[in-house]
Amino acid sequence: MKNIALAFCVSLLTLTSLAAQASMDVNAILATYFDNIGGIDKWRSLKSMKMQGTMVMGPMEFPGIIIQQAPNKQHTTINIQGQKIVQAYDGNVAWWVNPFMSGPDPQIMPDEMAEEIKRQVFENELIDYAAKGHQLELAGEETIEGAACYSLKLTKKNGDVEFHFFDKDALVPIMIRTTIRTGDAQGQFVETYMSEYQEVEGLMFPHALETKFNGQSQQKISIQSIVLNESYPDTMFTYPGK
Repeated sequence: MKNIALAFCVSLLTLTSLAAQASMDVNAILATYFDNIGGIDKWRSLKSMKMQGTMVMGPMEFPGIIIQQAPNKQHTTINIQGQKIVQAYDGNVAWWVNPFMSGPDPQIMPDEMAEEIKRQVFENELIDYAAKGHQLELAGEETIEGAACYSLKLTKKNGDVEFHFFDKDALVPIMIRTTIRTGDAQGQFVETYMSEYQEVEGLMFPHALETKFNGQSQQKISIQSIVLNESYPDTMFTYPGK
């Protein structure tokens, strides 16, 4: 009985030690990551971002502008065949202008689309993740498009799960794998690939993004310019129908 108890204690101590080591590895990866992309204090001080670029879906190419402002405001404009599509969120109401579906006037966004936007926040979820109620663990290693990566599993406070894949050499994320929450593909994975990191005002941003589903490219975004910490009026985000 004493031997069994001793073996149990040794096993428990081993598991505790391994868990602590995994936690240290995660924190070390994050610390190096934030150092590599400009420093965590500078990222904490980021208040807004304006990205101008081009979206490619199949043979079609659309110019667009994405404006994000802390804590979770968004305004996206995309030009398609001379028509302007707007998607916006002021922290409470998600709305859009889509002349191809609902005419030229602003409308409250359909629930399924609105739910996706409302889940998004401006600040990188990995910053102070524990204080936000999230959990982060080292899930293992995986090769992503030829690059050896650490896989970090982020379980958010709301239950959403994401896998962030960090290139082992550069220690920056090159892919994020998330689960589709609604629709016919619910429960399946979608992957967002990030590349062409460039410096903007001391911070590093990927300037090329590609979304894949079942290994097939769904859309690509090429970012031509990024402007940081400009102020934007509330009217840009607020539903005009109020």
